[in-house]
Amino acid sequence: MQVMSFPAQLKYIVLSILFVVASINFTRTSLDIMQNSKRLESLQLEVSSLENKQADLTKTIAYKKSAEYIEERARNALNLIKPNEKVYVVQAVLGDSTETAVGQPGKTRENKSTFQLWVDLLLR
Repeated sequence: MQVMSFPAQLKYIVLSILFVVASINFTRTSLDIMQNSKRLESLQLEVSSLENKQADLTKTIAYKKSAEYIEERARNALNLIKPNEKVYVVQAVLGDSTETAVGQPGKTRENKSTFQLWVDLLLR
């Protein structure tokens, strides 16, 4: 068996160290590439989401600039009606304690249970 000389051993040690360093760098680069690809995918999803939101907002702006929307807002804010249009007003049945209970004059609603109010409402 031959014994290697010191310069030959040094050459193999240096090559081994270089191989280990190259392997570590390759692994680190591969991990960075994988992380960046995941980040790219998430950013692409975010861009897609923002583009959809922009399209929705554009539609909303177009609707709010229309005469139909302006008319609707004016009618609701000013309580206006169109000619020959009928308006139905519904009074609140529950929650108003100053009115008298249904079928029992003089008895206020605050003395009735919620169940009794529902029964009165349904049998009305």
